Amino acid sequence: MMELNEKQFISGFNSGYLLAQYEPEMLTSLLTQISPVNSYISGMTFGKKEYELELQTNQLDDLRNIRSKGKDSRETELD
Repeated sequence: MMELNEKQFISGFNSGYLLAQYEPEMLTSLLTQISPVNSYISGMTFGKKEYELELQTNQLDDLRNIRSKGKDSRETELD
């Protein structure tokens, strides 16, 4: 079992988050080629997942806002 080094994990998480934001292809390529996995690499993986989750959440919020604006305009037309 791998010993989790918290500082390395946090550093990796931050790096993974930023790379997912600005260089997603490079990050995916890097993570598929690196072994063995250590705390830093594990952190990068979680940082990538966190960024992707936030991106999906923001996109869902945008869709909800678009739908609610469309609904509001239809209701105004009916008045």
